[in-house]
Amino acid sequence: MATPTPDAAAKTYHILVTNDDGVFAPGLLALKRALEPLGQVTVFAPDHNWSAAGHSKTMHKPLRASKVELSDGTLAYTTTGAPSDCVGLAMLGLVDPLPDLVVSGINQGLNVGHDITYSGTVAGAMEAVVSGLPAIAVSLDSYEPGKDFGPAAHFAARLAHMVQREGLPANTFLNVNVPAVPAGQIRGVLLTRLGKRLYNDALIRRQDPRGRDYYWIGGGPPSGIVEDGTDIGAVANGFISVTPLCMDMTDYGLLERLQRWHAELNEGVD
Repeated sequence: MATPTPDAAAKTYHILVTNDDGVFAPGLLALKRALEPLGQVTVFAPDHNWSAAGHSKTMHKPLRASKVELSDGTLAYTTTGAPSDCVGLAMLGLVDPLPDLVVSGINQGLNVGHDITYSGTVAGAMEAVVSGLPAIAVSLDSYEPGKDFGPAAHFAARLAHMVQREGLPANTFLNVNVPAVPAGQIRGVLLTRLGKRLYNDALIRRQDPRGRDYYWIGGGPPSGIVEDGTDIGAVANGFISVTPLCMDMTDYGLLERLQRWHAELNEGVD
């Protein structure tokens, strides 16, 4: 997968890169490098891991932000806050000029099905949409150290170039999940819907030195129902999954059904 080379006019396009694995995560660096031919790339990522942070916003304590040097010598912004805080701070003026696109990732581990409600990676993209920007969240199906993020990074750059050219509808973003196989073994790209995650959580109870109980949420890694047309099914069968998501979570079908309850719901309401 070749990284696209846009025309000179596109060089002013500004892409903000964030993640939830932390500013020094290898997936973030691979993503930054792959996106650089598209224009100006600014990294603004948390100073520590925020996996499963969800779409949180820090309002009960101060946020600190600073600059750090990545392993390739470039400077990046980092903050004590969550991925959504990174995007929020950038949009409130800590990054100049304001970005045109946010790409969040590359996450270590899938973000499929119900994961999107927990994922800090997806939350970075969601915060961009709240601010009126198009966004992409990118995840790789691996937790192994030293895994090659190259294929996922190059695909993310190709998709970002298409978003740069075509745009996305308001209130939407793209969630991308990539199988952890060499580039030559990826079978293609599928446009998918969300699948059904199966979580294997377990409650672990322990005691502190004073005999008081405390708890961990443990258990095995999640699985999922491998079904055609879903993000889980696509990755399980060696395809890159691209799932369009909308911030409008209204169930319009149920809303229509609830109209039948409307008169009864209003009985006795002053």
